[in-house]
Amino acid sequence: MKKQIIILLLSLLFAGCNIYETPSTYSFSVTVNYPDEFNNGGSATGKEVLIRELQTGREFTENTNEKGTVTFNVRGGNYDIIVSFSEKHEIDFDGYPVKKTVLFNGAINAATILENGNSFTIQAEYSIQNEGFVIKELYTSGSRTPEGKSYGAAKFVEIYNNSDKVLYSDGLCFGVVHSTTTYEPTPWVDENGNLLPRIPLWSFVAIVPGTGEEHPIQPGESFVIALSGLNHRDDPNGNPNSIDLSKAAWEFYVEDGKYVDVPEVPNILMQRITKGTAMIFDVRGQVSILFRLPSDNLQEIFTNPNNYMVQPGGSFNCFMVPYGWVIDGVDNLRLDDRGAFKRLPNSIDVGYIQHKGGYQRVSIKRKVKEVIDGRTVYQDTNNSTNDFLTNQEPTPGVIAKN
Repeated sequence: MKKQIIILLLSLLFAGCNIYETPSTYSFSVTVNYPDEFNNGGSATGKEVLIRELQTGREFTENTNEKGTVTFNVRGGNYDIIVSFSEKHEIDFDGYPVKKTVLFNGAINAATILENGNSFTIQAEYSIQNEGFVIKELYTSGSRTPEGKSYGAAKFVEIYNNSDKVLYSDGLCFGVVHSTTTYEPTPWVDENGNLLPRIPLWSFVAIVPGTGEEHPIQPGESFVIALSGLNHRDDPNGNPNSIDLSKAAWEFYVEDGKYVDVPEVPNILMQRITKGTAMIFDVRGQVSILFRLPSDNLQEIFTNPNNYMVQPGGSFNCFMVPYGWVIDGVDNLRLDDRGAFKRLPNSIDVGYIQHKGGYQRVSIKRKVKEVIDGRTVYQDTNNSTNDFLTNQEPTPGVIAKN
């Protein structure tokens, strides 16, 4: 009898093996090339390629061979393919050869892998590593009151001098990118589906006032721009579950706007782009850029119709920022089951970063790369997936050491 039971169990086991077949895997290759300006556009060897399956978030990495090619064997699905690396190169600046760190980035988004033999080529884009200001922390999620109500007045961006030199924030600009529905592809593309060579900004452009050397930022120091410069945690009109922004350097104050003017915090210059009573900060994530204008003649720049464009197929008239004006940017996309579609070009941010949904009191913070003689150097590879931490406790003005 015991022998018969064993035989029965074995037969059931083998039957189960026939029912649950091993999922199919597919082989595909990725070739990475330099941009034409470096190594004559040749193969990039020994570079790490990352792939991320969109449904599960699983990631795999492999290094390219001597031909700049790497092969993956994966289950079928849709994958982001990303390459990001840096090298020292001699760059000519106005006739002077200077050795600079060059950032190389490239990506293919949502590649479909459902058969063997697919091959992809990434022609990397490049940018010179930013040795100056970076977006250190971005807090847009807001919080909840003890009664469970939403509270969105305590949002901020913190900007950091990541260099070893004194930098001046006079004329530094901050803007939010249209549109915030990043669960859909951006409408700001040309007839071939490529991102336009200018970045559309809406809401307001915030500009640090000054004539050029009025607002020095020391190496390893930062400044905060607050939506409302209150101590939101202790103010009777605030929220005890919120944060203290009373030490902000500037306030995004809009005259006759949604929030009161806090006298102790200076007002940053606010250039209106579209209708609104406050700077737009989507609680689910906000794609943002830091940039400088090519001239200090604000009247001329913001009244020039060539600097504006109506959204393709839409009605929003946005202020358009050429890539060359941009100092830093972060593709902080909305967390949404429907997808995640980038708004910034790979040369500014090859990756993206997300946080939990709105009113969760979480920020995104830049990672610490190293500490040199007490001065924190934050990681800046133009890849927010690698450069930022997500779902962090907001700590405006606090410089991390690890």
